[in-house]
Amino acid sequence: MNNQPPKYFLRFFRWFCHPRLQKPIEGDLMELYDERLKEMGKRKADQKFRRDVLQLFRPSIIKPADGTYRLNNYGMFKHNLIISFRSFLRFKNTFLINLLGLASGLASAILILLWVNDELNMDRFSEKDSHRHVQVIHTYPTSGTYHTNANGSTPNPLFEALPKAIPEIDYSFPVKAHASYQGVLTTGENNVRASYQFIGDGYFNVFPADFIQGNKYKALSDKNDIVISEEMALGLFDSTEEAIGQIIELKDEDFGGSYMVTGVFIPISNSSHQSDVLFHYDLFREADYMQWYNGGTQAHLVLKEGVDLAQFNDKIKSFLKTLAPNWEDILYAQPYAEKYLYGKYEQGVPVEGRITYVKLFSIIAIFLLAIACINYMNFSTAKASRRIKEIGVKKAMGAGRKSLIFQYFGESLFMSFISLIMALAIVAILLPQFNEITGKQLAFNLTGNVLGWVLGITSLTGLISGSYPALHLSGFKPVLALKGKLKGDSKGLLIRKALVVFQFSISVILIVSVIVIYKQVEFIQTSNLGYNKDHIITFPREGNLKKDHSAFFSEIRSTPGVVMASHMSGDLPGRVGFSQGYKWEGMGAEDKSLRFYQIRGGYDLIELLGIKIKEGRSFSRDFPTDRDAYLFNEAAIQMTQLAEPIGQKIGNFNTNANTKEVIGVVKNFHFQSFQEEIRPFIFSLTEKSEKFVIKIQEGTEQETIERIRKIYQNYNDGYPFEYTFLDDDYQAIYAAEERITVLSKYFAAIAIVVSCLGLLALTSFSTQQRFKEIAIRKVLGSSNTGIVRLLSSDFTSLVSIAIIIALPIAYYLMKIWLNDFAYRIELTPIYFAAGGALVFLLAVFTITIQTAKSAKVNVTESLRANE
Repeated sequence: MNNQPPKYFLRFFRWFCHPRLQKPIEGDLMELYDERLKEMGKRKADQKFRRDVLQLFRPSIIKPADGTYRLNNYGMFKHNLIISFRSFLRFKNTFLINLLGLASGLASAILILLWVNDELNMDRFSEKDSHRHVQVIHTYPTSGTYHTNANGSTPNPLFEALPKAIPEIDYSFPVKAHASYQGVLTTGENNVRASYQFIGDGYFNVFPADFIQGNKYKALSDKNDIVISEEMALGLFDSTEEAIGQIIELKDEDFGGSYMVTGVFIPISNSSHQSDVLFHYDLFREADYMQWYNGGTQAHLVLKEGVDLAQFNDKIKSFLKTLAPNWEDILYAQPYAEKYLYGKYEQGVPVEGRITYVKLFSIIAIFLLAIACINYMNFSTAKASRRIKEIGVKKAMGAGRKSLIFQYFGESLFMSFISLIMALAIVAILLPQFNEITGKQLAFNLTGNVLGWVLGITSLTGLISGSYPALHLSGFKPVLALKGKLKGDSKGLLIRKALVVFQFSISVILIVSVIVIYKQVEFIQTSNLGYNKDHIITFPREGNLKKDHSAFFSEIRSTPGVVMASHMSGDLPGRVGFSQGYKWEGMGAEDKSLRFYQIRGGYDLIELLGIKIKEGRSFSRDFPTDRDAYLFNEAAIQMTQLAEPIGQKIGNFNTNANTKEVIGVVKNFHFQSFQEEIRPFIFSLTEKSEKFVIKIQEGTEQETIERIRKIYQNYNDGYPFEYTFLDDDYQAIYAAEERITVLSKYFAAIAIVVSCLGLLALTSFSTQQRFKEIAIRKVLGSSNTGIVRLLSSDFTSLVSIAIIIALPIAYYLMKIWLNDFAYRIELTPIYFAAGGALVFLLAVFTITIQTAKSAKVNVTESLRANE
């Protein structure tokens, strides 16, 4: 039977107790323990022993801080600090290179950390019901596959029907938000354009909103109430206090009218969906859109505590089928906090999205730090020969290996925190530009989690950087160290070479990635879209011009600098409407679900956009029947398999829709991004559209736009004239790819610079070991060029190995990335050859600088070296 007290508590007592008090107190503890053991048994005796030890842990018994032990520790710490300073001052070049490498790696990691932290916290709220908040994702079969509404729109009555049928739902609420929901708020002489959305009761239980005026739970108690943002209140009333109770007018075709301001809020920065104005959903309900065939409402659910989401999704998956047996649509409940990062869907289930870029840049940050750490390791070991006698003296004086390990770890940690100071300065300088590149408003506040991560990353960087030097240098034999003989072991050399190969492999992967990404973005920018986006402006069609624009257009068309004018609904590329349920002669039963994208617009739109007619004709004012006509694209003809499309009648299963005639076929054009295949598309005429489209003569943009502004204000007083260029809208579609290109370029440059510094360190280390060999070769008649070639051969082979390893990895990664694009470049060997050649040339240049310096050494001094 074990009659000993708990060993860990006994060790703890011996560790903290003053040496002069330890023996008598420990004797009393053991005597008392033996008595309790006999009277109470081992379990209770152990419990009381633990209690006694903890009670003894107090200042009067703990080892004094000013004792000999503490003094020795303090002295050793001070000594190591002085040695580190002297080492930094003695080897200034090494210090500065290490400082630059570690600071660059830390600065890059901190910038990426700020971005990743912002991405991970987007749409993650701490309101009382946020942790139970899910949004219903609606997926439906179309064109032989499944399509998911990424914005989560569902049939309008769904949010009310689900809680009645499924008990796991605590409550639900609707949100109605769309890019087209924009109007002009007016009070007095102030006219401000605003985006708005409709929300239901329960919205503020999961979505935060900092109300600076009004009560957020009561602000929308009436359908004629309105809640506005702080920016909107200042724009309309110059004061948030003055806004409350004021009547403002919304100029909007569907929801225009007078509303009373009952609340002012500050939008939450970590919300992915911002809006200037909030209405109650009942206002939308009044428009009689609450039919199952009407959609666009987001169904938000708050589940009861403990509900298993997987089982819940199994339950709602086929809910719509219970309403109509032929309704094949799929429902899926996704935690709202995950929707921002996992916004790409397959068969209605989220698979990826922005999380891909979060993972990508997190890996880049880790690699950049790893490269900087390797650089420090190589430099530390390369300069070891200059400090070898120091190690010998310390060991001869009795210093143990642990104390040397502590010294070198302390030195690397000290170096890391010095680098952190420089890194923080770099971050502060570069953050505004970084925000511009990423399209965010990141603030450099070292608080909370960010501070913990920064300190953790810095400490880890210091420990990793110092690990190999500490373990390697502390292992030298005292006799050899005192003689100054640094014997390089083959295992250590192999490790250092492997680290250099790793560094350059990462650099090659990054540089090849930059080349491929740049070429793909260039391909997107220069490819023929099938339409002309240059010198075209668009602006909203609203107010008086939404009712009648004929006089406005007549004046616009005669304005100097205006080439052509028309109007349309939707955006190119991007937001384009779609519909299904068409019918035509010879169609199959399954063709009813085929989807056609479409733009409804005015006369001259085809010509203004420069879209080519392949067959038939465009819309013409000479044919009044064109109001009931279609233009198909080539993809639509291919899908419908119409052998002779011109003259074909296209009907609709919706009895309220007119049968229309196909009068022409346009060539395929990219009305969506290059990530999407060109889909079936229809043009049709309408007098009801969202925006005007005007083509301006090249070189006259500024003066022509000013003329258009004056005409617009004459016809539409009270509405601000706000326009965008069509090519800017096109660029916005590929903003993420543009950001990746720029960021990858910077990070690749940092990686290759720091890698070359690491190679410089290894070259320096190797040439120091071969000084005598170099001198003997020079005595025997070798030229400097021959020596440089000899010394360089080993290192160029390392870089070559790195390139060979990296290129297949780069090919695999870039192939995965390009698979997201339906239209993409071919991964030709030239991209990989160029990336590899660039890295190789930079490496050779770095090696040549160091080896050329070593080849010029003094022969006499080299022969005496290490004697």
